[in-house]
Amino acid sequence: MPQLLALEWDAREARVAVARTRGREVVLEHAFAVELSPRDAGSTVADVNVGEQIAAALATRKVGRCETLAAVGRASIELRQLSIPPAPDEELPDMVRFQALRQFTGIGEDWPLDFVPLESADAGSLNVLAAAISPEIVEQIRRACQAAELAPQRLVLRPFAAASLLRRRSDVSGSACRLMVDLLAEEADLTVLVDDQVSLVRTVRVPAADASGASTRILVGEIRRTMAAAHNQLRDRRIERIILCGAGEEQAALKHQVEQELGQEVDTFDPFSCVALAAELQKHKPEHPGRFAPLLGMLVDEAAGTPHAIDFLHPRRKTAPPNRRRRYALIGTAAAAVVVMLAGFLWLRLTGLDDEIRTLTKATSDLKDSVAEAQKKQNDARVIGEFLDNDIPWLDEMYRLSRELPSSEAVILTQVTLSMRTPAGGQIVLDGFASEHDRIREVEEALRADGRQVVSTGGQYERREGYSWRFKETVIVEPRSKSGGTPTAGPNVTKSATSAPDQKKPS
Repeated sequence: MPQLLALEWDAREARVAVARTRGREVVLEHAFAVELSPRDAGSTVADVNVGEQIAAALATRKVGRCETLAAVGRASIELRQLSIPPAPDEELPDMVRFQALRQFTGIGEDWPLDFVPLESADAGSLNVLAAAISPEIVEQIRRACQAAELAPQRLVLRPFAAASLLRRRSDVSGSACRLMVDLLAEEADLTVLVDDQVSLVRTVRVPAADASGASTRILVGEIRRTMAAAHNQLRDRRIERIILCGAGEEQAALKHQVEQELGQEVDTFDPFSCVALAAELQKHKPEHPGRFAPLLGMLVDEAAGTPHAIDFLHPRRKTAPPNRRRRYALIGTAAAAVVVMLAGFLWLRLTGLDDEIRTLTKATSDLKDSVAEAQKKQNDARVIGEFLDNDIPWLDEMYRLSRELPSSEAVILTQVTLSMRTPAGGQIVLDGFASEHDRIREVEEALRADGRQVVSTGGQYERREGYSWRFKETVIVEPRSKSGGTPTAGPNVTKSATSAPDQKKPS
């Protein structure tokens, strides 16, 4: 049976899983962690040769060369949600890379980039979750694997691999909105799944578990922030279940704390329950089974032939056009043969002329196809231009609000919601409180500057110390194409805007 090996590492330990394939399933033979401790008192973890220590651990278990799958964490990559115009599947890779080069910070043309499509509520755009990794990090992973006499065939984003394993559990699949928490050696992956699709990924650093419970309290706070971010990004959809990878003492303490503080349903998930285990491994499982969820997810996907969601060694690319050189060579050979036979055989000459007519007809058809393809690319460029023209400079709008609104002694804002409108433009919804009813009129006048359209709900009195009038204002924002392409105010537009904003303005 073919053998597969999956591995990943951080500053504290390397994790390795070895399995043999049985049809489209795997039988897990080894799953172990290698502590990456410094060799002497004067060295640091960064000085440790990861590949050599992995090689030694594999040699101890008599594991030879096999197909290798490597995982990389969220902290080592650039990950961002992008919005692009609708396009055919074969055009998506080029459009995503074009948009990523504009919106990502510090990536280059040579960075491997992969993406997964997301569900979009706006028919006029397509949302994708794009990930890019530095070539230097890819080379570091290759060198470490080479030192262990391994050659990575895949480089998968760790949270997506763990999510793939979770989706194979029938008791957790479905359309619910779930948060998966994977506790690793010194990090925790927080992955939000909606309709079995990864929509949000966060990785946080946490201290080692101790008797004080500090790491558990930190994780509860990060879970609360992730739930709030998911609620904001997923259009008011809320996390319905929290799933913890593993069922050890750390997971039990975290489960109890989350249920007590957040009142949220929490389940535990044993990654080793999703795969068949060799007899020896059934008796001696690793100390922290939850940390192996990404590795097992990679192994199961590879054995089943399921494409990995994010694979930096095999990212999504535009389909290469067919190579017609062989065809043209054959046509040229046939034409040369016809020329040689023209001298003696008139019938063959006429046959050759017929062949030439068919060739010219085909060339004309190919020319028409090339013209049609060029027109299509021109239309795609026009669609992208229209999309950019209808974009809203939200940072400039936020700067304008902080400059124009009354001071915090008069008005406080509890919520600011920025959203796009169909077909173009956007709106800003301000919820807040005012100390006096007249202050609401000042807010409306400030918002109507520059001819902005403002929809007001008036004011509602509430018994509240210092700020007794609740208000809600909606500002209609025109896109750049209608506002002249230049924001009305912003830190990069006018000289006066470069000064520090008033510290008494509402936030």
